Amino acid sequence: MNVIDAVWKRACAHQGGGPGDRHLSALLLVHGTMLNGGVAAAAVGFEPEDLRAADEACEYFGLNGLANLIRDLPAAAGSEWDERRLDMALRDMDPEGIMIPAAFEDRYDATPEDFDPVERKPGLIAALTSRRWSVHQ
Repeated sequence: MNVIDAVWKRACAHQGGGPGDRHLSALLLVHGTMLNGGVAAAAVGFEPEDLRAADEACEYFGLNGLANLIRDLPAAAGSEWDERRLDMALRDMDPEGIMIPAAFEDRYDATPEDFDPVERKPGLIAALTSRRWSVHQ
């Protein structure tokens, strides 16, 4: 597993203490709910501080359009028109589903120090060659 995948996986598990880890985790939590349940599910399913954290995460990753959409989420809780409008805006914003991964990779490349280091486990060859094999019994 490469470093980018390891950091992403860690964020999905809400682990990692660096500012980048925390922002990615907050964003993935709210964004995942919007994708799976619609914007209304996110509007009613999260506390204001969770939505604020996702908004700040969008700003951190340079996703200003998504930040604006997240700020509008409370409107979706009380209006079917706003719910449909925001669902369509989300779909139109990222039809291929690559917006967040691309923004994360760009940010990681620019400021890797914002993310906790990834513990690298030795591969099989390294593990085998580091052992001392004894032919004596």
